[in-house]
Amino acid sequence: MRKSDDIDYSRLPHYIFIAAAGIALLVLNWFYFDDHASSNSEVINTYSLRDEDMNKTRIPAVAGLFYPADIYQLSNVVDGYLSQASSALTPRPHMMVVPHAGYQYSAAVAASAYKKLLPFQKEIKKVILIGPSHRVALRGVALSSAASFATPLGTVPTDSALTAGFAALPGFNYNDLAHADEHSLEVQLPFLQKVLGKKFTIVPLVYGQADPADLAAALAPALARNDTLLVFSADLSHYLDYGTAKAVDSLTAEMVDRKQALESHQSCGATGINTALLLAKKFAFQPRLLDMANSGDVTGERDSVVGYASWIFDKKDQPEKPLSPLEQEVENLHYFAKHYGTKLMQIAETALSLAVKDGRRFEPSRRDFDDILFNKGAAFVTLTENGNLRGCIGTLLPKEAVALDIAANTYAAAVEDSRFDPVTADELPNLKISISLLTGYEPVTYASEEDLLNQLQPGVDGLVIRDGDRQALFLPSVWAQLPDKQEFLNNLKLKAGFSPSFWSNQIKAYRFRTVEIKQHED
Repeated sequence: MRKSDDIDYSRLPHYIFIAAAGIALLVLNWFYFDDHASSNSEVINTYSLRDEDMNKTRIPAVAGLFYPADIYQLSNVVDGYLSQASSALTPRPHMMVVPHAGYQYSAAVAASAYKKLLPFQKEIKKVILIGPSHRVALRGVALSSAASFATPLGTVPTDSALTAGFAALPGFNYNDLAHADEHSLEVQLPFLQKVLGKKFTIVPLVYGQADPADLAAALAPALARNDTLLVFSADLSHYLDYGTAKAVDSLTAEMVDRKQALESHQSCGATGINTALLLAKKFAFQPRLLDMANSGDVTGERDSVVGYASWIFDKKDQPEKPLSPLEQEVENLHYFAKHYGTKLMQIAETALSLAVKDGRRFEPSRRDFDDILFNKGAAFVTLTENGNLRGCIGTLLPKEAVALDIAANTYAAAVEDSRFDPVTADELPNLKISISLLTGYEPVTYASEEDLLNQLQPGVDGLVIRDGDRQALFLPSVWAQLPDKQEFLNNLKLKAGFSPSFWSNQIKAYRFRTVEIKQHED
């Protein structure tokens, strides 16, 4: 064999080095081009949302702080505030101003506005919520990318189309951080869920440094829609003494009535109110003050208080509808309860304690109570234990002094309601008292059972049916357990001794209304 045919192994390390250097160069080039290439191989047409991008829900931030976190307690609390608000009808509200403090301080004031939405719940499909930012400093308006906002009562979907429309405007930007812990909009949701049901969407807007004129220009197209409501969240004066706060807030109310712009110290939400006033001028809306109070009215502490008020804005060119006799009675009872409700509850509490502990009836004396409490009145007294009915007795017609009527009905509800055993002393700490002051009765003229149902206003009307010697009554508060009209009537028929399927046009029907006085909850 010739030597030239032998393999030269002495150069093998040289060849290995060259091969390794080539591979290293290829790897480095791959990493470089992967980092710096202008395009990926995929096309955006195939993009799909990641799980974390889909169905994002903004969770409650102040449940358990500003309002109850328990679904049943929250439901009962909101129902209670709504039941005590005036039932007088108004034209359709297109805008509202409502407070945003903890429910124990301001919810009664807010309820006076929200109750006005009940007759229009089928018309209002979209609600734009506008409130000041308390947690995050920002310029302009923060939008939310969440698909829904949650409360203990359930979720409310956001309106993505309307939100996207705002996002295209200068000064409007998505900023979920501004919404995460903000309470000014969240506290409005349980009331909206109660009065509008489930068939509405929201557009949450949280503003920081914003020009009311720019806000009004952005919101004006929404008011051209017939299905949209604007809710402005705002408290009034802060940390003034009681007398000064009353004077400052009264001036604020006068300025709103004149559609005169507020100064920032007059309201935590002055930008929102000023926006509403600009829109009121543009669309000829009339602000209507419904209620005004401050924290001192609730707590009794008057050195440093926060003010609250609620307004609705309706069409100025619509003549104000005169109150019917029944509605006027509701208004009268509403003011009576506002001034004397505490005394009436004191009578009921004393009557309950004496009935249960001593087996005695309580007879209020004119020496101890205002003379007006001895005017005749009809009332029901309802006792509940941990949310469950424990006794309910009432009077249908005003035959004696309302003070004596409430004392007698409290005794009867505690020890004489045939559906329950007498209340024991051990139960007293867990009992809650509710007093329902009754209006007179208005006959309902109807052509059929369906016609009668169409005339009923859920949550507002109490109903009496009578045929021969059979009759039954449901208070308006029963709607909370039986919200469906047919179910409400069927159960009333059962109570009167009829079959649920029975109907005769000879049945006499009477509507009435109540004003509720609820025991203070610590």
